[in-house]
Amino acid sequence: MPILSRAVYGLIIIDALIIAFVTMFTFANFIAGLAPFIYVTLWILLVTMFFLYIKGFYCTKTYTIKDLYGLFEAVTLSSVVAGIPIAILSFNMLTFILLIINAIGIFAGLLIFRTIYTICKKYLKPVKNVLIVGAGQDGKLIAEEIQARPELGMKVVGFLDDNMNNIEDEDSTIPILGLTCDTEAVIKDNNVELVIIAVKSRMDSAILTDLVKGIPLGVKVWRMPKFYEKITHKYLVSKMTVNWLFYDCVRKKALLYASLKRICDIIASLAIMVITSPLSLIAVIGIKLSDFGPVFFSQTRMGKFGKPFKMLKFRTMYQDEVDEDFDDDLNEINADDKRIMPFCRILRKFHIDELPQMINVLKGEMSIIGPRPVREEVYYENKQKVPFWECRNWVRPGWCGWQQVNVCEPEAEERLRYDLYYIKHRHLVWEFAILVQYVIKVFSGKCK
Repeated sequence: MPILSRAVYGLIIIDALIIAFVTMFTFANFIAGLAPFIYVTLWILLVTMFFLYIKGFYCTKTYTIKDLYGLFEAVTLSSVVAGIPIAILSFNMLTFILLIINAIGIFAGLLIFRTIYTICKKYLKPVKNVLIVGAGQDGKLIAEEIQARPELGMKVVGFLDDNMNNIEDEDSTIPILGLTCDTEAVIKDNNVELVIIAVKSRMDSAILTDLVKGIPLGVKVWRMPKFYEKITHKYLVSKMTVNWLFYDCVRKKALLYASLKRICDIIASLAIMVITSPLSLIAVIGIKLSDFGPVFFSQTRMGKFGKPFKMLKFRTMYQDEVDEDFDDDLNEINADDKRIMPFCRILRKFHIDELPQMINVLKGEMSIIGPRPVREEVYYENKQKVPFWECRNWVRPGWCGWQQVNVCEPEAEERLRYDLYYIKHRHLVWEFAILVQYVIKVFSGKCK
């Protein structure tokens, strides 16, 4: 597994031990029988770890004061979710008190551990020296990404490049230390622990031989696109990487995944419709009472392989102000827009107006998770100016997606990077985590 994940494995193990120890200590004298005691401990452990995961506590990052609230939120939400079945099975005031004590204990334990971990990482962990082979566009891009993320604990010591044009036109603050034939000496002189290969074209046998001879065993070697994905959670969009994405999408396991996902989409959309039916009823009544116009509004969006479909929403504008040319996803409508009916502002803030899209999911036009569908004119405009824009339509568009939980108002190129990252790495467990992250973000009012 990638070296960047070792610290995460350590975090997961220590967090699990803290949660399990606190839970066992809290409930040790109040649950009769070994089996129920183990079930309660495992249930609280799994739910808490899941919420820590979706709140971003198992990725390489610099912890700030904001993460204190994030940790509190994750522990609180997990305690509520885990406590519901426990309370149903044996509800009494003591159970309620124990769940609160357990949540406080878990929060305190995780907070102390994370504080110690952050201090040790900042002051005691040595910085890894990184050497980049290739001083072209890709090499400089990955160098900038590393420099922008001090939490990685990495320092780019320089480039190696056999292209004389790059050497002559060097405009980077990071030096070019030599040619590929100098690999061994450069690595030794700079105590390099990580080498990133950022050469766009295929390397000839002489360059490959230089690298094989010059990179000692034990020094980690990454291809630039994979390393870029690892630290940014976005896809590096280029002709070569899209070729690789193509092979991922036509393998047999992709067909099995598509079938399983379709079943999950149907089940999830029906469940969401049932759970949110009171909200939908309130929305219908409120819209009708606002101006007695139609409840639904449909807009042409582009689906899988560029096939247009009518995407449904609850109508939130006055009937005589509805214009199919607007696009909420491009932030063309402000929250205080006079065309929006007063009652419907709350529908838009908490994305209740998008609940009718469950009908699109049931019809197979959309999925629960996927790239957000865009208008026909936006699709064709980006198809002309953004390379590989069509690739995001290799899958069904989604009610929510990876881009939405990461950035609210991206440029087209940035949106494509997140969407292609999702297409490459999608699997059902991760998609469930994306859905939960989206729901939490909506309830917090942070999802635009």
